[in-house]
Amino acid sequence: MLTTPPSNFGEFVRTPRIRQTESGRTALFDTLPPDLFKPLASPTRRLTADLLLHLHERTFGFAADAPRRTEVLREIADFIVRWEAANGRAGADDGEAPATSIEDRARIIYQRLLDTGWLLEHRDRYIRLVDLDPDASGLLHVLARIARGETRSYGGAVLGVLSALENAAANPVERSENVRNALNGAQDFMAHMRVVSVSLRKIEERILRQHSPREVIRHFFEGFVERHLSADFKTLHTKNNPFRFRSAIIRQAHSMSGDPLTVLALAEAYQREGRAPNLKAGEETVLRELAGIIDIFEATERHLATIDATAARIEKQVMNTARSMDRVGGRSESKLAEALRAVAGAPDPHDGIPVRTALLPRRLPIGPSHIPTPRRERAPIPPAVVREELRDPALDAYAMAKADYVRTTRVTPQGLSAFLDAALGRKGSVRGSEIRIETVEDFVSFQRLREIGSIFDGAIARQFEIELLDGRVSNAWITCQDFVIRRKEAKADEPRNR
Repeated sequence: MLTTPPSNFGEFVRTPRIRQTESGRTALFDTLPPDLFKPLASPTRRLTADLLLHLHERTFGFAADAPRRTEVLREIADFIVRWEAANGRAGADDGEAPATSIEDRARIIYQRLLDTGWLLEHRDRYIRLVDLDPDASGLLHVLARIARGETRSYGGAVLGVLSALENAAANPVERSENVRNALNGAQDFMAHMRVVSVSLRKIEERILRQHSPREVIRHFFEGFVERHLSADFKTLHTKNNPFRFRSAIIRQAHSMSGDPLTVLALAEAYQREGRAPNLKAGEETVLRELAGIIDIFEATERHLATIDATAARIEKQVMNTARSMDRVGGRSESKLAEALRAVAGAPDPHDGIPVRTALLPRRLPIGPSHIPTPRRERAPIPPAVVREELRDPALDAYAMAKADYVRTTRVTPQGLSAFLDAALGRKGSVRGSEIRIETVEDFVSFQRLREIGSIFDGAIARQFEIELLDGRVSNAWITCQDFVIRRKEAKADEPRNR
């Protein structure tokens, strides 16, 4: 008896079971095809690796449309000919033993890449087209960067983070994506610094394992000088050190995270552009990304100190090796060359060669040059009169004036609540045009009233609410949009004061 399958039966069959990691991300080997690394573990792995990089950069890198299968096979065959002309025949694999022609070998390699998930085939009517698997293409992009040995411009990376933060702060509504770009740039910068640090430690271990002074010098110049000192390490110690922007980045990130209006505008943009599900999650995401940028650039000093310490140990080891080479090899080689010249210049070596004896010393073993010079006595420190410095009254007056200015211009939750209580009195609501401004403290509190819904973590919004009106408020202090402020407990009893 046949039964009708459920409506979602096709989705159930096609959808694989995805394993999640502790961080909530999809596991790596659930994203990549399961047999992806088989060609890179075969006897022809060097040919396959070079072929994959070639296909990624040349065949598929600049192609707007997917190439045909015949074009890809011809490209693979041409590459095999060039590769084997430069490197010799690759190791025979299980499936390549009966293949003799280049076309057959290209077809076997193509089928292996197709079966293991590197390539995808699809049809356009009767034409078979080939493209790279999207997940494998991302992996090839990373492998290509490793193979090229690209160096990063520290100045460009750090300045890019600062520029992205400044653009986001200047226009948070339309350029909120720059905050995430700044975080990605900071993470890439820190990852590259860790690569430099670990690479230097790897070179140090390799140098310490060498037994020959010549090999020590060779590894020093090939591994340290050519790869890191001239490209990465030297960049950190130039006159235009990119770390001169570090304090500006930290200051800019602190300023943005401490400004509620900027954080609110960025959170609204995150929600509008789909990077956060709601406004609260958007604010948390913005603050978390800014805090990540601050943590990264506050930790750069420790990473730079580690790099400097490793480089100093490498240079010290090489200096000791070079010094021992001069001491061990220099004199013996010169004496041997002198003896060979004397033997070659003798009229008849069979008659004997006069050799100068060294049994009697020609200089005193100890003389005036070996006697140490006594240390000179230091002159006693003469007594001095200790003067008590009197504090300048002008400095005290300046400190008091500065504290009074900060107290006058700073708005606190307690001060703003007291101002609203005084303005409302016994009434349940008051319009902005009815509030009297008599002092600078009143003006500073009045201009923050329109923000009571978002400032001080909602402390004022729990007691009062604000409604913006269509009219304008104009007095001797400020001109702004009119509003009504109500006590929340008196909202139901008070009529609208329009």
